[in-house]
Amino acid sequence: MTSSTQNYQVVLHDLELRRNRCQDELKAVEQAILGIRALLARDASLLVQIPQSSPGTSTAERYAGMSVRWGVLQFLAEDADGPASTAEIAAALRKGGMTTRGRDFISNVSAVISVMVNKRQELEPIAGEGAGSYHLTQTGHAAWSAIKMTTQYQARSLNFSANVQ
Repeated sequence: MTSSTQNYQVVLHDLELRRNRCQDELKAVEQAILGIRALLARDASLLVQIPQSSPGTSTAERYAGMSVRWGVLQFLAEDADGPASTAEIAAALRKGGMTTRGRDFISNVSAVISVMVNKRQELEPIAGEGAGSYHLTQTGHAAWSAIKMTTQYQARSLNFSANVQ
């Protein structure tokens, strides 16, 4: 083996070690992010302030212009008294100003809930007496806490208040 090949092997080995350390550090950062999101979800009322001009100030327009997923998350996180059925969620979203072009709004909400349960793990069905109802999981609480901090949600809140005035 030539000395240049040996040099490349040494450099390659060093780079692989650095990469592994970086991957380990990245995993630690990801764990810290997940932990902070979990804390935010638990203590959202203490750490996240929603502007007073948010759509929540008007019951009739609380969910206007919002996606069904965001509406479900907000309803279950902030407005529901406990687990809620698909029909209850759909009724609250419609009452709160959410519109749809679809023929059957309840079916649309049901499809979104199915994705939130099966793919995103944001909702969990209730077994036993509350069968047919759903509640937010820790992931769902974390998702809603994160959504409330996005510029898209904040801009929606500001656009809504500007349109109301």
